[in-house]
Amino acid sequence: MISFFIKHKKSILIITLSFFLGSIVYIGLDAYSRSNYSLTAATVGGQKISYRDLQRVTEQQANRFRGQGIDVNEDFLKMIEQQVLSSMVSEEILNQAAREAGLWVSDYEVAYDIKTSPWFSPEGKFDKAQYEYVLKASAGVTPAQFEEQLRRDKLANRYRQTLYSFYKLTPEEIKYAYQVQNGNLKDFDANKQDFAATLMDTKMETAQKAFLDDFNNHVEIKTFLE
Repeated sequence: MISFFIKHKKSILIITLSFFLGSIVYIGLDAYSRSNYSLTAATVGGQKISYRDLQRVTEQQANRFRGQGIDVNEDFLKMIEQQVLSSMVSEEILNQAAREAGLWVSDYEVAYDIKTSPWFSPEGKFDKAQYEYVLKASAGVTPAQFEEQLRRDKLANRYRQTLYSFYKLTPEEIKYAYQVQNGNLKDFDANKQDFAATLMDTKMETAQKAFLDDFNNHVEIKTFLE
């Protein structure tokens, strides 16, 4: 069984292609033959994730670290590559699940996010030339590629929010969990807010893992990175 661990992290719109607008997922995947390494980095069901796309996004992330003065050596670069691939696999899983659930993202939503982004509106109004320049200079992608990735990211987040909406904490549940963990209710009122946030994180991680394990029961996931 493949185990998954999901963390949520937000970034700016212009680096959507780096997949840090969505969740970053660290996945323990079995190592497979590198016979198709030059073409395919991973597969989720019948959907392939190309090694070329993986290299491109990995280099974008590496450049961000270099820009912060961080030395990106061979081991660090390999770690980035593994994390980026995990994120790409996670996004594909969520997109497939979203489509199966009948969720979708409209052209209007994609266009609205782009046209209201300050990155593409230097004078308060959308500038197509600026849009194309920023994409090429910072991400090395075409508008069509960026818009498709933005759509995929929004769809993944939409499904994630739907999954989360089924899980809530009741006051009784919070109080009971606190008492079980601490043996008493001392300082409960003072610590309730922080404790509830931690408890909710744990509940979400359990829900995410259950969902991903169930997904893996009927959709084969492979990675070709060592």
